[in-house]
Amino acid sequence: MATKTKTLAKVLDDTAVLMQKYVRLKDFVSNGGFCKCVTCGKTGHWKEFDGGHFISRTYTIHKILEKNIHPQCKGCNRFGHKCHDDYSMYMIDTYGEDFVRELIDTKRISIKRDRQELLATQKDLKQKIKDLENEVPTY
Repeated sequence: MATKTKTLAKVLDDTAVLMQKYVRLKDFVSNGGFCKCVTCGKTGHWKEFDGGHFISRTYTIHKILEKNIHPQCKGCNRFGHKCHDDYSMYMIDTYGEDFVRELIDTKRISIKRDRQELLATQKDLKQKIKDLENEVPTY
């Protein structure tokens, strides 16, 4: 029986999951074994956090943009709609007002993604995740 080819939307979603994992794991390793929520400051293990998007995943142009995704505790990411001001301040402090303005101004732009490019991005992210997993502090 032939396997179904994944839709382009599914390939993009799979890429986004990998990017979110990579961002959380990178933060965990670079902070000596803990993630920090960019909106409330809560700390913990990378598996307890989400990869929160500054510009919602609904706007697919920035769905897999690393600078749009940062560790957020589940409370802030899923239920903390009031946290957007804190996320905005984090983004401005980290990347500058011009970059944040550019993200906001371009969020409605529609782009056609290339399947092979997304698959290559997935392969790259899997390797980066594997490399970071080798650096995870052990307690």
